[in-house]
This record gives sequence, C-alpha cells and structure tokens, in this order.
Amino acid sequence: MIISMQGNWTVTVKSKSASYQQRFIVQGAISGNGTYTGTPGTTADVTGLQWSIAIQFKKGSVWQTSETQLKFPRQIGGNYEFEIWSNDAGSDSDFNDLILTCTTPVTINDFIIYGNVTLYSGTCIFNPCWRLPYVIETYPGLIKALKNPLIYEWIKKYYPERIPPFPIDPNPPEFEPFKPIVLDLAGEAMQPKTSLQYVRKANEDQKKESRDEKERSSNLDVSNFNLLRTSESSSLSKTTALASENIKLVKGISGLFTPCITEAGTNLSLTFEEYDRTDTELMGGPYTGTGHRRMLGDAMTDQFGNYIFRFSFDMTFPGLEDSTDIAPGEDVNIVMYPDIIVKIVDYAPFEVRYESAPYYNVPNLKRINLCLPESQIRVTSACFNGNLIGSLGNVFIGGNQNTAASTSSTATERHGYSNYLEPTGKISVNNSLAGFSVECAAWRGIIDMKGCMYDTSKDASDNKIKWFTVRIRRSNTFGWTYVSQNYKHPKFSKRHLPGYIGDNVGPFYPNAGGTLNGTVPAYINIQKEIFADGIDWEYSNSDRYMRLNTELYDIVSGERTPGKFFVRVDGYDSAGALVPNSTDLIALYIHNKGLKFQLTEPVISDPSVLDSGCGLWRLSDSQLKTPISFSFIAKDDYGFVDHYTLKITRCPETDLNLTSNIESTFTVSGEHIFPGGSNPLNVHHACPGYTGTLNDYSTSDPVDVVIEPPITGDGWVKSGEYFTRYVFDLRARQRVTNGYNTGLSNWYHNWALIMMERLTP
Repeated sequence: MIISMQGNWTVTVKSKSASYQQRFIVQGAISGNGTYTGTPGTTADVTGLQWSIAIQFKKGSVWQTSETQLKFPRQIGGNYEFEIWSNDAGSDSDFNDLILTCTTPVTINDFIIYGNVTLYSGTCIFNPCWRLPYVIETYPGLIKALKNPLIYEWIKKYYPERIPPFPIDPNPPEFEPFKPIVLDLAGEAMQPKTSLQYVRKANEDQKKESRDEKERSSNLDVSNFNLLRTSESSSLSKTTALASENIKLVKGISGLFTPCITEAGTNLSLTFEEYDRTDTELMGGPYTGTGHRRMLGDAMTDQFGNYIFRFSFDMTFPGLEDSTDIAPGEDVNIVMYPDIIVKIVDYAPFEVRYESAPYYNVPNLKRINLCLPESQIRVTSACFNGNLIGSLGNVFIGGNQNTAASTSSTATERHGYSNYLEPTGKISVNNSLAGFSVECAAWRGIIDMKGCMYDTSKDASDNKIKWFTVRIRRSNTFGWTYVSQNYKHPKFSKRHLPGYIGDNVGPFYPNAGGTLNGTVPAYINIQKEIFADGIDWEYSNSDRYMRLNTELYDIVSGERTPGKFFVRVDGYDSAGALVPNSTDLIALYIHNKGLKFQLTEPVISDPSVLDSGCGLWRLSDSQLKTPISFSFIAKDDYGFVDHYTLKITRCPETDLNLTSNIESTFTVSGEHIFPGGSNPLNVHHACPGYTGTLNDYSTSDPVDVVIEPPITGDGWVKSGEYFTRYVFDLRARQRVTNGYNTGLSNWYHNWALIMMERLTP
C-alpha cells in the first residue's frame, strides 16, 4: 500500500534483499515525482505539501504494489529520519525486500507526530488510550456513563447541555461526529502552553558550516538558532494536582475501564487540525470544541496501524515567516507548542465520522498512540475471493455470485452471514457487524455498493478488470438502463486542496473495443489501480465502487413507484472484453415513497358546545359527555409499515372510562394505546408485509374515530375538576434501509390536543 508523506524529504534506497526487481514511485509532489529504481543508493529529493510513495516489485511482466510498514522516526543530529520497509510476493514475510530511508532537516517550527492506531469496541465507556483527562467519545458511552451518579453529577455541572432531555433510546443513533466530553479532573486542558524562545546564531557561528550545507539548509533549520529559554504561559494559574473533590470520582472511573476489543487501525486516513482553546477553556472551563481550528493536513496508517505525520506550525510572535528580515542576534522568535485534534473524514460525500479530544502541548517530535471507536469508523478490508457484489452499505450479501446474471428466484436468493436478501429484493439483517437489525425491509436512498473488483488471492496478472459497468431495470420490464451517475473517489495527494472532494471514477465512455464502444458509460476499477498500479487512490472506502442513487430509477409516469429491481455489475478488461466470472446480479426492492400519515385535530361536533379557540372547549354539566371525533392514518400500500401507535393521555392523570367506535370500552389510566401496531409474522423468509391501518381497519382512507364517556359515570371533566386536557399522539416507522441506518425510517410523528373547561351551571 502507499505511504503518505508531507513536506520536503530526501528518499534513499537503503537496501534490497529480494529476488524480484524493485522500484518506488513518488506521486502528488511539487517536484520529485516519478519512478525510481530499487538499486541501493538511489535517491529522490521530493518537495510538496502532501504526496505519496508506493513500493513495487515485478513478478513476470507485471508490476505489483508491495506491502509496506513504517518504522517510527527519530532525530539523528540535525535531521529527522525514518524507514519504510516492504514485503513482496516472495516466500518470506520479513519486510526487508526493499527498505527506504527518509530524511529531512530539523527546523524550529516543523513538527512530527507518530504512533499506532487501534480500533476499540465492546463495553468501553471511555477511550482506553486516555488517562487523565478521561474522554467519552460515543453516544452509547455517554448513556452508560450517565448511569453512574458521580459521573452524572459531574457532566450535569460541566456539560449540562449533553444530558439527554428525552427518554433514553435503547438503540440510540450515532451522532456524526460525537463531540468528545472531556473529564479534565487534573486540569490538563488548562495547563500552561509551552513556548520556546530562539535567537538566530551570529554569522561567526554560521561560517563554520560548509558551503554545500549552507545552500541546502533552510533559514529555519534548528542549526541556525540558539534556544534561549523554555517557558510556560497561561491566562490561568492552576496546578495539575487532583482537586480533593475529584479523587473519589477518579477512583470510581478507574473501576469502569473494562477490557475492550481492539484491532489494528489499518489503512485509515487521518486528518489533523490545530486547536486554539477558547477564553472560557483557558480560564478553567470544560472543553467545548468551539475554538478556532486550522487544517494541518492528512496521513495514512499502514497495514499495522502505524502512522507518521509532519506539519509546519507558524503561529509565532512576531512570526517566523518574517525571520529572514531579522539580523543575527537582533530579535527573538517564540514558538508556542500546538494543541492537536485528529479526525476521520470521508470524502464523496464529505462526512466527519470521528474527531478526538485535543492532544495538548505537542512538542516537535511526539509519539501519540490513538484509539478510535470502531462504531464510528467504516473500515475497508482487502478482498480475498469475494463476490462482485459483496455488501450494500454495512450489510454483507452472502450466497453465490450470480455470474450468469440470472433473474430466477434461485439465483437471486442471497443468504449468508446471517443476512437474507430474498428473491423479492427485501432484506433481513441479523449480522451484528451491520450495526443494526431489521426484518423484511426495502431499500431506500443512496446505496453504497461494495465488492471484489481486485482479488488478492490471485496474482496481479490474473486481475484483469480495468473497467466496470452497472445496469438496472425494473422487474417485469424489458431493457436495461446503464447507470451513468457521477462517482468520485479521492486521491491522497490532493486531500489538502481547497474544496476537493475526489477525482472522477466515472462515467467515462472508453472506446476500448467490444461492449465498450465509446457509447457505454463505464467506471475505473480503482481497486486494481491501488493494488497493481500503485496509484494513490485513498484506501478508505476503496471497496466501494458505486453510490447508487435509487431515486433516479423508480419513476413511472411521473410518479415515484416502489417495486423490485434487478441490478447488474460487469467487469471488462483493457480491450473491452467481458472478464470471465466478473458478472453479478441481485434483486432489490426499492421504496422511496413515504407513509400516508395524518392525524386530524379532535373536535366536538355539537354546535351548542362553546368553542373558545386554541383547542379550548367550554362545556356545561349537561355537555360533559358530548362525543369527540378525529381521524388518523398510517398506511403503506406496499406493506413496509414496521409499526404505528396511537396514544391518548389525560391530564390530570386520573382514571376515566371511555368508549369508542374502534375499541368499544377502555380506561384512560394516565395514558391508553389504541388497537393497531405491527405484524409479528413479518420475518424472513416469507415477509408477508404490513400495511398499517389498511391491515387493521380494512380501509385505504383515514380511520374515523368517535370517543365519548359512557352514559353512566363521569364525563370528560370529572367530579371535583374544572379543567382537563387530552393529548393524542400518533407515531409510525417504515422498514427501509440504505445499508447504514437502523433499518427503520425516521419517526413519523403527529400530535393534537383538546382542552375542556367546566362551565358554572
């Protein structure tokens, strides 16, 4: 895989211990781009903000990309230095086939952070990498933390806005991103910033350098400056010792660090920002994440989760960018150590998946090991003998690849991994890796199609898919529609460009021959270009090859019409010929139509009852049993209602007997739920469906409801009461998914109320 680089480096081949021919490729730099031989001593001087290195070996006539491993940097004399080790397809796995050494001069405002990234999951409440301050960085972690009385009181004091004012959802949605809650019990966030005071060396000292060294040396090289002093500056005088009231809380939190499941954060793209604390934070307030930020750049982890990131930090007094105008010994430059935030950002579409709490007071060379919540990160894995359509979003699609493109029920029944894609196109998800479970759902919105366009179980010469096409057609119709919507994927070396969201993957109209005759929309197989060609497409989401916008294909006679569709993918070689066994076809039930959903205002139809407006009715004693009427509907003609509820609540919360035309007699005891709900038989493989009120009341129209107190007993306003309020609440959800959501639509919700006042007789 590629290695990400930032800034100017000299890259040298240190050694070669392989029988295969070796080379390395530099891409995305300002200067130094190109292909270099793997001969020891070969050197490339590379400049650029952000660029990449790919190491390759030649097997037969085909160049292939090697596995790579970063070795952590160190300062040797006046240089920073680190090595890139690689492993080719030989019988060993010692990562010494080609070793590159990267060096750059140490400067007073260049910073290098490095370390290892792991993904954690399980029962973790706090990020396992942090110890003072403690960090909560997921919504489930927050909900668990709030169950502890000590933590609850602390969060209530410092983060009152984060206390959920709503009933806790047992299956909460993830907020993207969840802004970290920092329990800064030791005052680390308020510690003084470290400043370094430099003065430029006198000319006499600089004359000791050789002419060649002088020409290569930057004006900001550390060798050109003397460090006068290191000092601390802060707007708050505060020790870092634990306050006595926090000691008990620390002990309680320490007992909550249960073992987490961890794995290497392989081939992740990390985004780094410099963070300026707000005035409130500097004065001891909690971390808010609202301070000014500056984008620093990006780095990628290797297959072991190791990363190296270099950046320049020029927030100085008076400014190192002006240092060339300062005579030797005249003035002092001050460098303040930065605070750093790490983020995971998806491109195409742009989406922040995760951001860390700040790492404070980072010096010029610093190791920072990162723990990221796996629930927030979409992990990309290499394909090993997988299906062309391997998953839709996070939902793995099992069964045998449909290489014959058959539309038969047998071929389109794709069961596996505890997920069930039925021949009807309905999906049942039972695999916990999806992050949700649902039975008999339809597909909606934009669907990420992922699969095996490059099979690592085969040699590069046997991976022939250069182009691919996607086709779609509605069941029981003829003629395929080629998908021609634009799809982009980012290249690492361009991530820093303002407004950049990715390079075009397609559609292109190659005139390669065969089917690809210049009129058929086709897309680049970026997986092949990553693994075989060393092109620096980002590895993150590289297993995704299409974001299928289903709303482009479900219109019939101008109306959005749900139904079963067939989706077909074909792979082609460079000559436009269909690659054997590179076809797959599945059935999808696409449903982008919402529920028919309505709740009307309850009214009293008797004109003799005084309507005071604003939902208030004034009744005499003889009118206290006058009927109330309203109507409601929660219906999906296509059978994808998950459930609906119609609830009535009374205030004051005293029991009252009532009758209705949909449920004879019932008692409101604070609240009452009317008949209706769900179909418990709606599970794979049958999926009979549930249409909501159409099922329950045998009408396509709204259900008309009449409610009244019985002849005997109290009326709407009970004895001893003079005012009451009735609230009607209708909620419903559909079974629809894009492969990422909960398997259910957002809530459909409507409510209405009627208030009654007893008139004096």
